[in-house]
Amino acid sequence: MTITRSLRHSLAQELRARIRSGEWGPGERMPSEPELARLSTVSRSSMRSAIAMLEEEGYVQRRRGSGTYVTHRPALPNDLGRNFGVSSLIASSGARPGTVEQRSGVVGAPPAVADAFGLAEGDPVSWLGRVRTANGRRVVEATDWCRIEHLAPEELPEISKGSIYDALAARGMAVDHGVARLTPGNADGEIARRLGVPTGTLLLTIDQVDRTADGVAVLVSREHHLADAFAFTLLRRGPGEEER
Repeated sequence: MTITRSLRHSLAQELRARIRSGEWGPGERMPSEPELARLSTVSRSSMRSAIAMLEEEGYVQRRRGSGTYVTHRPALPNDLGRNFGVSSLIASSGARPGTVEQRSGVVGAPPAVADAFGLAEGDPVSWLGRVRTANGRRVVEATDWCRIEHLAPEELPEISKGSIYDALAARGMAVDHGVARLTPGNADGEIARRLGVPTGTLLLTIDQVDRTADGVAVLVSREHHLADAFAFTLLRRGPGEEER
């Protein structure tokens, strides 16, 4: 089922406003997805996709077997502690997200991808490559890998226009958490060409494995961000009592 972008964003905007108004306070459990969907006269999958957007933004946290809870702190812009998509990252900077140079198909799983999915190296996986733009400027070169049974190769051209997180959520495989590794680097020939920058331009590379609440790996990604395109934040707790 295809969930329209306008409906998803409209529902997310409505829920966001209700949270900001104090209808549901920090730490409070929200009504269930079926109840919210019934009250808004929309499908459950549409409501699930809207809630997934709020989770990316840091407004809510979903706990398996318990429900969806409003977070105790407001979202920080581009907080590295939150698992957000590139579209959300670009939009949060006030720019218009876009996509160019989409490529997709079936490839043999590279070693890190095979390890994450529990496959043998070279086993076929769905592959999506694209360059993300902010107001037309090329800012992120992204590659995603999925199991073929989760997202078929023929679905990827349409998915490439939006959020792969939303596509997974619509298929009952909402991403619950991800583990990322951040490394600095420089743009080499092909990446520099795709981003339209000189060779050697500073990049921030993010390698990430995303999993469902059951711990199932559903997405492996590698993103090369132009270092001057975004500013990230990180909430650091403590030291509190431990250094007294």
